[in-house]
Amino acid sequence: MSKNDIEHFKHVENISLKLYSELIKIFPTNPILKIQNAQKLISYSALLHDIGAFLEYKTQKPHNKAGCKLILENKIDDLCEEETKIVALCIRYHRGAKPKEGKHKLFQSLNNEDKNKVRVISSIIRISDALDSNHTQSVENIHLTYDFKQSLLILNPCINIIFNRGVYQVFNKKKTLFEDVFKVKICLQND
Repeated sequence: MSKNDIEHFKHVENISLKLYSELIKIFPTNPILKIQNAQKLISYSALLHDIGAFLEYKTQKPHNKAGCKLILENKIDDLCEEETKIVALCIRYHRGAKPKEGKHKLFQSLNNEDKNKVRVISSIIRISDALDSNHTQSVENIHLTYDFKQSLLILNPCINIIFNRGVYQVFNKKKTLFEDVFKVKICLQND
C-alpha cells in the first residue's frame, strides 16, 4: 500500500462525510438519512473501501468482494457485530453490483434499517470514490444544490483544475445506486 493509496482513502472519507452533511441540509426530513452512528460507519467504510485491493491478485476475487470478506473475518474493536456487517457490505457495494434482495445472503440477513444504511452509505462512497477515481485528490470540497422542479441534485466539485473525461465516465457509471436510493438524478457541474 502506497502513500498515494492512503491519501485516496482519507480523501474518499472526507468527501463522503461532506456529501452526507450536504444531503442532510438539502433533505432534512428524509428518513433514509436518519442513520445512527452515520459518521462512524461512513468513516470506516470509506477508509477501508479498497482494503481488498492487495488480496485481489492473490485470491482472484474483485477487491470489493475480497475487502468485504476480510472485514468479516477480522474484528474491528470499535464496531459491534451489526456495524461490522454494515461496513463490510458498504465495502462490497462501493463498486460493481448493487445491494439486491434475494441474491446476496449477507445483505438479506440484515434488518430493513441496516439494509437502508448499507444502501445510503455505499451510494455515497461510490460518488466520493468516483470524484477521486484518478487518486489525485484534486476535489478540494463539494457543494450540492437541488433543483426541486427537476428532482436534480447538482454536485459542484470545488477543484482547481478541469476534470478529465475519465472522472465524468466513472461518475456516470457509479451514480446509479445513488439515484436509486435517493430517487433523484445527480449530475456534475464544474463551474
